Amino acid sequence: MVEEMASLRQIGYVDPGWEHGVAQDERKKKVRCNYCGKIVSGGIYRLKQHLARLSGEVTYCDKAPEEVCIKMRENLEGCRFGKKPRRIEYDEQAYLNFQSNDDIEEEEHNAYRSKGKQLMGDKGLVINLAPLRSLGYVDPGWEHGVAQDERKKKVKCNYCEKIVSGGINRFKQHLARIPGEVAPCKNAPEEVYLKIKDNMKWHRTGRRHRRPDAKEISAFYMHSDNDEEEDEQDEDAHMSNEKPILGEKRSSKDSRRTLRGMSSGGGSEPLVKRPRMDSLILKTAKTHMPASYKQMKMEPNRKSRKEVISAICKFFYYAGVSSHAANSPYFHKMLELVGQYGQDLVGPSSQMISGRFLQDETVTIRNYLAEYKASWAVTGCSILADSWKDTQGRTLINFLVSCPRGIYFVNSVDATDIVEDATNLFMLLDKVVEEMGEENVVQVITENTTSYQTAGKMLEDKRKHLFWTPCATYCIDRMLEDFMKIKLVAECTENGQKITKFIYNQIGLLSLMKKEFTGGQELLRPSVTQCASSFATLQSLLDLRTGLKKMFQSNKWISSRFSKFDEGKEVERIVLNATFWKKLQYVRKSVDPVMQVFQKINSGESLSMPYIYNDMYRAKLAIKTNHGDDTRKYGHFWSIIDNHWSPLYHHPLYLAAYYLNPSYQYRPDFVAHPDVVRGLNACLMRLEPDNGRRIAASLQISDFSSAKADFGTDLAISTRSELNPAAWWQQHGINCLELHRIAVRILSQTCSSLGCEHSWSVYDQIHGQRRNALAQKKLNDLIYVHYNLRLRERQIRRRCNDSISLDSVLQESLLYDWMVDAEKQASLEDEGILCDETDQADAYENDLMEYEDGSGEGNRKGSLVMVTLADMESLDVNPPNNTGTGTDDDDADLNFLDDDFSE
Repeated sequence: MVEEMASLRQIGYVDPGWEHGVAQDERKKKVRCNYCGKIVSGGIYRLKQHLARLSGEVTYCDKAPEEVCIKMRENLEGCRFGKKPRRIEYDEQAYLNFQSNDDIEEEEHNAYRSKGKQLMGDKGLVINLAPLRSLGYVDPGWEHGVAQDERKKKVKCNYCEKIVSGGINRFKQHLARIPGEVAPCKNAPEEVYLKIKDNMKWHRTGRRHRRPDAKEISAFYMHSDNDEEEDEQDEDAHMSNEKPILGEKRSSKDSRRTLRGMSSGGGSEPLVKRPRMDSLILKTAKTHMPASYKQMKMEPNRKSRKEVISAICKFFYYAGVSSHAANSPYFHKMLELVGQYGQDLVGPSSQMISGRFLQDETVTIRNYLAEYKASWAVTGCSILADSWKDTQGRTLINFLVSCPRGIYFVNSVDATDIVEDATNLFMLLDKVVEEMGEENVVQVITENTTSYQTAGKMLEDKRKHLFWTPCATYCIDRMLEDFMKIKLVAECTENGQKITKFIYNQIGLLSLMKKEFTGGQELLRPSVTQCASSFATLQSLLDLRTGLKKMFQSNKWISSRFSKFDEGKEVERIVLNATFWKKLQYVRKSVDPVMQVFQKINSGESLSMPYIYNDMYRAKLAIKTNHGDDTRKYGHFWSIIDNHWSPLYHHPLYLAAYYLNPSYQYRPDFVAHPDVVRGLNACLMRLEPDNGRRIAASLQISDFSSAKADFGTDLAISTRSELNPAAWWQQHGINCLELHRIAVRILSQTCSSLGCEHSWSVYDQIHGQRRNALAQKKLNDLIYVHYNLRLRERQIRRRCNDSISLDSVLQESLLYDWMVDAEKQASLEDEGILCDETDQADAYENDLMEYEDGSGEGNRKGSLVMVTLADMESLDVNPPNNTGTGTDDDDADLNFLDDDFSE
């Protein structure tokens, strides 16, 4: 039998790996890859791992063809384990295959493998195991430390210079940041930390599962550089890249005698007694088999996609995580990395999540702030004080910093007791300005309440080189709120809410509408605020009016029992009433121009400061034009706009940004109104502390307005409307450096303090209970990381032109009045004539199975219709205009005016 297991090299076999590499030395220990040129140490086996892209022992070859990668992977699996998985039995074939043969191990071990492996038949047999050092092995920990004594008991870290006592194993615990025995190294690079942690992984798991009787054969394990320590004996014994080697030299006679009692068949004859050493070896084989073989072995037991998805959903339900979190790129990245890691992943503990990893993420985010701060010297920044109320009625203020690079969350403060106290608000604002650096701050944006106005003036009195600015989003939202108090607008809103409440509380009716009459589009359209969401939904109703009319005139509606309800009859009368749609058209003509400005400010597509003054002025003119210059039609809306926008019409930053915007400055109809010039002069005085540079900037204004020098080049002229105004100044204002500096800082700002959706924070309890200092710090770090990760995700999506969806909880709060009838419970009963729930469930299940088989579409829309927005498909902040809805016969008569539109 031994003759049959002769080495393949002895019969002229050439390993297929040599087709893809060239030996660099006589012993063929170093091989150069033909594809990437890397020289791989460890012989042909390591090269094949390099080509097969197997993790753990050698770096991947990214340039090798895919067929070469697959071929090498199959070759490695075949050599190590045979053509199919075998049961690990006490027969000679299983035993010899476990230890591998021929070229699949390193050349330096050939002398030990050429004679075969020995089994221990009794306890008296003595086996001499060569230490790894005698085989040329060098522990990877020595790449990162230097021994301080002859016995190598003390090791100095190359990164933090700490001297670790206890040998190389204790030193690796220091690098891998394993708590309990040694202080972690905070200076080691992340790749070093991960590499050493992976090297130590077997050690922790191997010791836990050691059998009690294994103590008798502990001497057979190979010794590490610290043979006195039990921990290090275990570590090097289970080295991830090595296998136990039994014996030094045995005759073929001894081998045949040892194997004589073993079954030579398919492993069907069990042994009466299993030697202790053999048990340990076979256990090692099962524990340390390569990942590729584990995957091959576990393939028949692979879980279905449905089981996996069910387990993920169960965690969401248990932890109370919003289903909206499944849309996060961080969630999908987590699943990807878990899949790449394999089956042995042990999840982090709660202490680990709220401990070191939270600290690491906090440090990473603070590094982002350092990158932002580097740009503030050129562009400046805006401090945003975003006030809002949580579910418990407390007033919270989120402090953020905005610049062209993005928005950064600073902290959140419970201001319930001080929101009406101007002095305390001033102290909060002043503290953030001091933290960010007054020289970097162009403006502080807050709500336009009386207390904030007073606090803003106090801040301007102390900080002479920045502005306090009312929030444009807040002011426009107050306009929309007053618009809704106009009698005709309130009537349209009330009737519209009756329609949406009725439809969204009948599952079958909602399904019928989306499936057959609106092309899958929703009636509800959330926006940034409740008032904006209401007007967006009114516009949606108007866009989809044709489909709604058809539905309430269809046979399915007429034959349903819902048409017999009083509520159903009332909604039917509203939908089929032409006057309702005419009034709704009037409301849209009066409000839509302001809504467009509102959406532009909060879209984040570009910095809003350069455009806001002109946009609001044009919105007023558009409302006037929509109503044919009839004061009776637009007068109420103009009065409301002037009442809330007057402070911003005369704000120096808005006026200066309008003047310095090249896309407006060089228009034939541009007029330098005296108020605009005064605003520009005020900005020169406040934003430039040096009097000499201030005078120089003032003299350079004429060069800009008359397009002299670089301002008048062909490139500058052709890019006046193409480039962002701040970028245009950076490129073409180089001859007027003093004015250039001020212009870039003004044109790089935003005009809204609404930096992020409030419902993002699931940690409102940070302000609720009294805690010790350590617990409070963890919660502060948690909310700090939470907000900034969400802000970063938002920024990445915008760069990739992805639609930004609102959180489901925020959607429900914004559209609550359009969904929930406080007087009635939602009816969950349904009729087969409207919707067959069973068929829908079957369709969903079929889609799921097709997806598992790879035949389904990757971006499948949900098949089940849900009542609440929490479980519906995400609605975009800026949904696309409705297509395919057509028009009806009433369009010709929509321009009409009711008798009374007064409040």
